[in-house]
Amino acid sequence: MKHITTALISLVFYLNAETVTLKQAQNSALEKNYGYAIAKENLAYSSLSVKSAFSGFLPSASFTGNYIVYSPEVEMSSFKFTPPSTLSQVTVIQEDRTAFGLKINQPIFTGGKLFYNYKISKDSEEITKNSLNSEMMKLLADVESQYFNVSETRELLDIARESLQLSKRNEETAKIKFDSGLISKADYLKSSSARAVSEVSLVNAEKGYELAKINFSNLTGLDNFELVNVDRDHYEPFINKLYISEFSSAEDKVLILKEIALKNNNDIKNIRLNKEISENKITISKGNFLPSVNLSYSTEWAKTNLTDEYANSGTVALSASIPVLPLYDNYITLEKSRIDLKRSELSEKQLLDNISTVIRTYLYTLISGSKQFTSSQVAVELAQETYTNVEQRANSGLSTEDELNTARLSLIQAKYNQTSAYYSILKSKSELMKVLGIKDEEEIIKLF
Repeated sequence: MKHITTALISLVFYLNAETVTLKQAQNSALEKNYGYAIAKENLAYSSLSVKSAFSGFLPSASFTGNYIVYSPEVEMSSFKFTPPSTLSQVTVIQEDRTAFGLKINQPIFTGGKLFYNYKISKDSEEITKNSLNSEMMKLLADVESQYFNVSETRELLDIARESLQLSKRNEETAKIKFDSGLISKADYLKSSSARAVSEVSLVNAEKGYELAKINFSNLTGLDNFELVNVDRDHYEPFINKLYISEFSSAEDKVLILKEIALKNNNDIKNIRLNKEISENKITISKGNFLPSVNLSYSTEWAKTNLTDEYANSGTVALSASIPVLPLYDNYITLEKSRIDLKRSELSEKQLLDNISTVIRTYLYTLISGSKQFTSSQVAVELAQETYTNVEQRANSGLSTEDELNTARLSLIQAKYNQTSAYYSILKSKSELMKVLGIKDEEEIIKLF
């Protein structure tokens, strides 16, 4: 009853499940993945930083206002004219002062800091764009890899079910033989043990399939889905081309793939931009030793309780300053910038070496995987034929239960190997696409 209930629940979920293609899964991931959403916000932030850096070229202005009450009041000497010609000294009291001011400042020369800070912000924005593109391509490749992983675990689950079905059939046959006195109880128990082991393998396969679906759901944001089967005919020419490839000629292919990576890989683009930023920081650090020049204009409108109207005064100033101390601190900043440049250069070399190694690894994996897959196809055919022959002999009493179980295990293992080899090729292809900066799989298939 329990198995029937479980089967019915599974059937309901299957009927309600949405059938999803690889393209649909990738589009869903682009819409719902948090990592990609964060990368888009980072780009918006970098764009604002560029505008902020550009504003440094523009003049700055400030408007001020103040009201002062004097306590105690200020006594001031003044003169009073009395007609017709008398001028006498008097004392007046200044009680308060009201003033409004406007100051405008325009940097003329800052040792190149404004210009190179603007260039750094532009490079940083470009790095963020590359990072967004890299995040997108990584996400698409990861979805494809997880798609293949779900498909692989589903096929492994089908193989585990087939293994259990064969084990049950062998156990039933052994039971008939045991009841007829044709085999011993030990031989019958061996068939029962093989069936029990197959049940455990099925549970593990079910767990692997469910975990793969959970990871896929977390990556794409999809729930209650059923993936479209992988089109094996589509990849057959690709695998056949890999199969006829020789390891001796792989290095030529590595050079071709490396050139593509140098052109498309976003990590390489970013490491080179970081090197440019380091060079600009050196120029900025050198600018700390140079003078700065500013042009400013200020004006003020002021009145006191002694006057009825505001009086205006203004100044225009051209000021220059030369750094004197601390020069040692400026020198340290310059040396740190040079070290940053050296680190960027070394990081670029390290990245290029790593990419070459990764390309070579995946290429050899693809070639060897294609040969393993082709050999595993032959192995499955031979194992199937062997099992059929042994099963017929066992039914006739010419083969033992041990021989039948061994033939079954060989058949199941051959099918496991075939499935694993096949999806290893496809997942390696996805990883290679990520390294090369290619998001259209047809483009990489054409390379072979």
